[in-house]
Amino acid sequence: MNLQPFWGQLAGVITVILMLGFLGIWAWLWLPQHKRKFDQMARLPMQDEDSEQ
Repeated sequence: MNLQPFWGQLAGVITVILMLGFLGIWAWLWLPQHKRKFDQMARLPMQDEDSEQ
């Protein structure tokens, strides 16, 4: 069949799109505005169940 080069290129394009999506999410999570929320979530396991925020 002559479709093998097409599928190889399609797999490459999908890989690049997924990699860019992963890097975009990773960069978005490291924005300084998220630090306070992540610090608050990191302290949740240490809090008592009775205490409220």
